[in-house]
Amino acid sequence: MKLNLMLEQLLGLLSRETGLYHSVLAVIDKEKQAAAGSELNALNEAGMEKENILAALRKSDEQRRRLVTCLAGELGYPLQDLTLKKLSQLVDEPLAGRLRQASTDLLSVLSRVQEANRGTKKLFEHSLALLRGAFNLLNELLSSNTVYYRTGNIHRSNSTGKRVCSDI
Repeated sequence: MKLNLMLEQLLGLLSRETGLYHSVLAVIDKEKQAAAGSELNALNEAGMEKENILAALRKSDEQRRRLVTCLAGELGYPLQDLTLKKLSQLVDEPLAGRLRQASTDLLSVLSRVQEANRGTKKLFEHSLALLRGAFNLLNELLSSNTVYYRTGNIHRSNSTGKRVCSDI
């Protein structure tokens, strides 16, 4: 009976984590829209919202780890080898099927979060490259005494004008 109760708690935690990762996906979409629209306030709000969700995920993850440690002791199975797949093989139906489904759901949303993170990373890297290009163009406009070399390289010396900061 104690084992079934722990498994139910584990399923509840897995369901909660899956829901939190779905929330992360929604925030990533907000973040992309804010970045594309250059909406700094919305971008900051999305960042704060994501931090809150990640804090909840860390807390839930810690609870799950403690519960899995107890389950490993209860089942007499080594903790490092106890995966959801293995756990579903060690218990009876219908809990085994629910564990397999929870594992599938969690893996699915995690892969979607990873893909969304890669897309966001590319968006921010592209934005940063555009900003660097614009900064370099403005910086070159401030330079005088341009020297053109046979290789096609351009050398500018002695900046004219003033700038607030030379770094982004």
